[in-house]
Amino acid sequence: MAPKFTGLAYFEVAKNGGEEAAKDLGFQFQYIGSDQPDATAQIATLTNAIPQKPDALVVSAIDQDAVAPALKQAMKSGIKVVTYDADAAADARDLFVNQLSYKLAAETMLKAAKLDSPDGGLVAFISASPTAANHAAHVKYMKELIDTDPAYKDFKYLDTVQFAGDDAKKSQDIALNLIQAHPDLKVIISSSAVSAPAAEQAIVNAGLQNKVYATGFALPSSVKDFIKNGDAKAFAMWDPAELGYVATAAAFQLATGKITSAEGQVVDAGKHGKYTVGKDGEVDYNKPLIFTKDNIDNYNF
Repeated sequence: MAPKFTGLAYFEVAKNGGEEAAKDLGFQFQYIGSDQPDATAQIATLTNAIPQKPDALVVSAIDQDAVAPALKQAMKSGIKVVTYDADAAADARDLFVNQLSYKLAAETMLKAAKLDSPDGGLVAFISASPTAANHAAHVKYMKELIDTDPAYKDFKYLDTVQFAGDDAKKSQDIALNLIQAHPDLKVIISSSAVSAPAAEQAIVNAGLQNKVYATGFALPSSVKDFIKNGDAKAFAMWDPAELGYVATAAAFQLATGKITSAEGQVVDAGKHGKYTVGKDGEVDYNKPLIFTKDNIDNYNF
């Protein structure tokens, strides 16, 4: 398993799921990667893995196109490639285990934003990078939903997206700049599990809690204090450990010939359910969670 980079709590939790799958299904599992959120470093990790002849790679792509040549080389070498969390180019992997369909992810974040700001208002977006395919799709769908869905008609949005590279300090700086530049800003939304809580911290630091809100995807452990203190009302996520389990189980089934990447095939993740392969090799996990004061104590990751 090669995450975007090691050390980030989100990917460490997903790793735990991969390790659990290996224990349950009976195969060797290794977690590899650089601690730098850099495409060149990830490419080096993948390139170095190929001569070791693993049966499969499970990859969260930091840049969908930049990592594609290395993944294609792996596939030519007989290595099965599954992406999870963030996809690579479709012809550079066998399956993509998507935590949420892009539209469902967008709807989930907007539902959380609506809990924060029931009367709507101006929304700003922070993403990881322009090359993060999942983040770009999330913003695209959120804009479309705000434009067309009556449930979100009270929101309007800044068209320009800010990019923080999954960096907490940069996310805080961007959030503060957005607040200062747009006095009517109500909600900052991010798909990044780093940027969403960091943006809320910037709001708290500025003393603007309950006037401006941040939401999006975040580990419950990173936002529990904000929610319990009443500084924020809702954040969203899925279970990264279960996602890691499903992706790793899919890789094992591909490598052992139990499934192919053809549409209609079924990934059997045992106690974690069965998932059907859709168009272009996409497997949607689709179990969104919204954390509020009423339920956040139920989650310990």
